[in-house]
Amino acid sequence: MSRSLQDILLRHWLFGCLPGNEIANISHQFSSRKYSKGSYIFHQNDPAENLYVILEGEVSIETINPDGKLTNITQLNSGDIFGEFALIDHRGRSASARISKESIVASLPGIAFSRLLRDHPGFSEKLLKVLVARVRAVNEQMESLITLNLRQRVARLLLTLSDLGGSEIQITQSDLGARLHASREKVNAKLKEIEKTGAIDCGHGKILILDRENLTQLMELP
Repeated sequence: MSRSLQDILLRHWLFGCLPGNEIANISHQFSSRKYSKGSYIFHQNDPAENLYVILEGEVSIETINPDGKLTNITQLNSGDIFGEFALIDHRGRSASARISKESIVASLPGIAFSRLLRDHPGFSEKLLKVLVARVRAVNEQMESLITLNLRQRVARLLLTLSDLGGSEIQITQSDLGARLHASREKVNAKLKEIEKTGAIDCGHGKILILDRENLTQLMELP
């Protein structure tokens, strides 16, 4: 596990800023566990105690509202790291982490994460920058809900996701709907409209950006 875990940490946006010897040291403080499909790593509102790394498998991050409606926030895969933000304010988990495919997940105790924040200013600064970026993204999303129609919001979100991860976006229509506060059916209809323009190509669980300029114009047109 150690070698695979170290490789993941080295490539990660946060841990990658640490020196190699620190990554080697911190990797030995993780423990791994195998989870079966349908089981939970943690539930919404559980106390935040660990940071997690997916070594193999898939994890679904979900929320449930007071009326019992379940929303899939995002799907995580091998190499993804999650649970770090809740360790900062020590509040309950804002979502549940459910195993959607048999997985092996490594966990780091919160006390070890706190030590990294304390001892490595570059690590803390990187985390702070990402937190600020996420707050800005939320503000932009709220603005778009007020000022943009659904087609514009879809185009804007696709451009944002492309900026973060490249022209091939791994996301389902349900996940897009959850982010845009719209039904999967309405999002699907808008994706088909956009696809007809040649700006994107929709596949199973992924969307390929073919023409960013075209997609940008669609975002700006009423």
